[in-house]
Amino acid sequence: MDYKTILVHVDDTPQAPDRVTFAARLANDQGAHLVGMAQTGISRFVRETALPGVDLGDLTPLFANLRDAAGQRAARFDALAQQAGVASFSHRVDDEEPGLALARRALYADLVVVGRTAYDAPGIAGIAGIPEYVALNSPSPVLVLPHPLPCPHVPERVMVAWNASPEAARACRLALPLLVRAKQVELAVFDEESSSVRSPEDAADMAQFLSRHGVTVEICRHHPRGAVGNALLVRAEDLKIDLLVMGCYGHSRYREILLGGVSRTVLRRLSIPVLLAH
Repeated sequence: MDYKTILVHVDDTPQAPDRVTFAARLANDQGAHLVGMAQTGISRFVRETALPGVDLGDLTPLFANLRDAAGQRAARFDALAQQAGVASFSHRVDDEEPGLALARRALYADLVVVGRTAYDAPGIAGIAGIPEYVALNSPSPVLVLPHPLPCPHVPERVMVAWNASPEAARACRLALPLLVRAKQVELAVFDEESSSVRSPEDAADMAQFLSRHGVTVEICRHHPRGAVGNALLVRAEDLKIDLLVMGCYGHSRYREILLGGVSRTVLRRLSIPVLLAH
């Protein structure tokens, strides 16, 4: 089981080259076709300026500049993919917002690679929530990369956050192409009120499911004193893992935003790659 189409977000941030390089190495390892996705942002710009008395024809030079900039990013993607030796790759340039464009294209991809949202960056309203949006609005798992990227290689040490929820089970299934290649996989169970794990058999059944796919997995139960999200990140740091696999927003997203939650904590404090699925 391999990923055969990997989609990577090619934006104008300084982190984009590292993201593309990581996605290219992953594509080489999986034998996948790599698609680079660049956006102009024109659609949102049009919506925000579509006011009485505004002549969009006057914005033609600006739109041309935006498309030219996106085209240059796409060309840099091509150069990086070729430099990495990717056998099959292509790029797309879209006028839609990043989250929406990626979610639509993810209908035809096995994996989407994006960057961590910079919550303290200027202009956050334009880029906030891209990982969450794509995870919640596409059938593909989303691999979120931090900056700086601590593991440029294919993940060897993986931790799966298991709470016996449909989202966590889906994340396990969608991460199988990575799990079967990992040298070490921990199925981490954090005992807390919202977990659906009620007996040792809950974790044992998932471990057995994974083992039938050729994944060697170890079950570890934890009893966090504080928030599970923080405990999860501390455990991941202690193990020096290369990848965290977890379900995204098992509770209502609005409940997590209001009260905090594992998904929100991990995405805001991300220091390792995390694969999300909803």
